[in-house]
Amino acid sequence: MSLPTSVALRTAASLLPRLPSPPEASGPIAVAVSGGADSVYLLCTLWADEAVRPRLRVLHFDHRVRGEASADDARFVSALCTILGVPCTLGAREGQGTASEADLRAARDAFFAEQRQVLGFKLLCTAHHLDDVVENVLLRLARGAGLAGLAAPRVLQDFRDGHLRWRPLIAAGITKSDLLSALRANGLPWREDATNLLPIAARNRIRAWLAEGGEVALGVGYAEGFTRSARIIGEAQAALACWARELGCVITTAGTMPVSSLRGRPEALAQECVRKFLHHHGLNDPSTKSLLPLTAAIVAGYEVQSTVRGVIVRVKGGELLVPTEAPIFGPDERRLLVGCPDDECGLFAERVDVDESLWANLSRGDISPAREVYVVAPSTSLTWRGRVEADRYRPLGSPGSAKLSDLLINRKIPTEQREALPVVLSAGSILWVPGLPPAESARLAGPTKGALRLTWLAPCLS
Repeated sequence: MSLPTSVALRTAASLLPRLPSPPEASGPIAVAVSGGADSVYLLCTLWADEAVRPRLRVLHFDHRVRGEASADDARFVSALCTILGVPCTLGAREGQGTASEADLRAARDAFFAEQRQVLGFKLLCTAHHLDDVVENVLLRLARGAGLAGLAAPRVLQDFRDGHLRWRPLIAAGITKSDLLSALRANGLPWREDATNLLPIAARNRIRAWLAEGGEVALGVGYAEGFTRSARIIGEAQAALACWARELGCVITTAGTMPVSSLRGRPEALAQECVRKFLHHHGLNDPSTKSLLPLTAAIVAGYEVQSTVRGVIVRVKGGELLVPTEAPIFGPDERRLLVGCPDDECGLFAERVDVDESLWANLSRGDISPAREVYVVAPSTSLTWRGRVEADRYRPLGSPGSAKLSDLLINRKIPTEQREALPVVLSAGSILWVPGLPPAESARLAGPTKGALRLTWLAPCLS
């Protein structure tokens, strides 16, 4: 995509409306720019403010998911920044091809953290707008998220490492249609990510659903209403967090949290503390089944343990803690529901479409089977259990079956982790064990509609 001349682009950018002033009065402002419409609009509106312009530093991260199209995005952003006279730093993921949203986010955040040290900025600006708030609230409601999750993305968010994330488009009440109209009216170009239109990701499906009839079903201006509600939820969460700190419920250097002061207090307060503790240990969006035993024990003052994302969590001695031992699941089979994360073992099964691009990545081996596999969806229900001595199966690409214990040893999976690995079954036969390839019998033959994706969410395997 060709860019306008320098004079034309700068003139067009200067005509965009001004955004609220940055929360930090001095220092560099890092701007995450993908090249899409949202981030191009954000960069140009910030650049239009002459007081802010000298402080801007653009960061572009190539996730290397879309091949040459991703490389073209980087070239576009670099050229745009050259015309605007804004310093630009490019980064890229080491791997390539499709990866989970969590893995892509982790790689991007690592790049941002590295550049904070290099460029010395405290404020990182992202292009979230009101439509992102709506999509987030709907996704998080469906997953049973807590107050902090429902309040995201916030206008201003502080992180443990000391940096702030600023989202001025939300503060300015900008919707996707608003920014697209402004870009088109002023002749400002942007890059389109074709994967945003694919119904593979839940967020894409929600976006398409809202576009087809959001205003008809919810009324004009529903995005502003969602945003107000998210802000109110955020204020309530902040109040509970403040109360918890006053009661001494803070995470210690040992990774525990004192909770004895919560006895007899409202369960909503205990739940806020448990969610914060779990988030600290990388255990997000716990199910009600795993969360309630912990909060009930804290409020009533007794001891208990629960398994969250395949990790044991205990209330013991007036503290929340994560013991070092891994859970042992045993031989009893449990039902694994499609579309519903299983907190006890950390498995998530969902139906997805494997398109040509994803199939190419799978064929090249770009997606490691340690945590995520794609298989033919079985006609029978799924179950899971811990491993037993007689377990054996034929992994994908193997000439024959082998004992599960030997396969785990060959993959150098530590002894203490082997009992914490769930064995996924279909009609009594092994379909997958995290850390190993899926069963040969469930091999995909090519692009497939309605394939089964199995993801292991537990943070145990290195």
